[in-house]
Amino acid sequence: MEIELSFVIPVYNSATTIGQVVADIVAAYADLQFEVVLVNDGSPDDETEEVCCELVEKYQQVHFLQLSKNFSEHNAVLAGMNHTRGEYVAVLDDDGQNPPSEIGRMLKVLKQNNFDVVYGRYVDKQHHWLRNLGSVFNDKVANFMLGKPPGLYLSSFKVMNRFLVEQIISYKGGFPYIDGLVLRATSNIGQIEVSHLARESGRSNYT
Repeated sequence: MEIELSFVIPVYNSATTIGQVVADIVAAYADLQFEVVLVNDGSPDDETEEVCCELVEKYQQVHFLQLSKNFSEHNAVLAGMNHTRGEYVAVLDDDGQNPPSEIGRMLKVLKQNNFDVVYGRYVDKQHHWLRNLGSVFNDKVANFMLGKPPGLYLSSFKVMNRFLVEQIISYKGGFPYIDGLVLRATSNIGQIEVSHLARESGRSNYT
């Protein structure tokens, strides 16, 4: 059966949060043909892998990739994209701060405007200050080196079409930067304001 929407989620030490994220996706998109690709980015704890395997057993839509070590968030996303089959691909975090219900709104805007990608711009950002600092640095680099459009916020929460996914996964070099690959492949980019929830436990493992 044809998959309409794929969800790619890099996971790292997220045993306490990833189960609810997947449950929210399943509940919100029961009327769609979808898949969820979980990519364990070398989590040092055993619990994250165990929970992901349990989710595969519980939901037929869930697939699981285990990376041999911690390669980085962008490498994990790229690995997940290489295993997607959907006409559209959504990328979201493993910590429950990106409400899966917002992806429907993002996808609607993408389709209505024929965008290749739509980014979620957080109304009230709830990230830990270290991750916010990393976002500021990435934004400066994107402005200077990649010609990022003014006002565009490059968040990890995004939806893209199959054309753009194929462009991204064609990259075979080292140290991938997903948003850099997006900007290299297209200028047909949209964004909408989305909710950003506070973490229920711990803090982000990525910066």
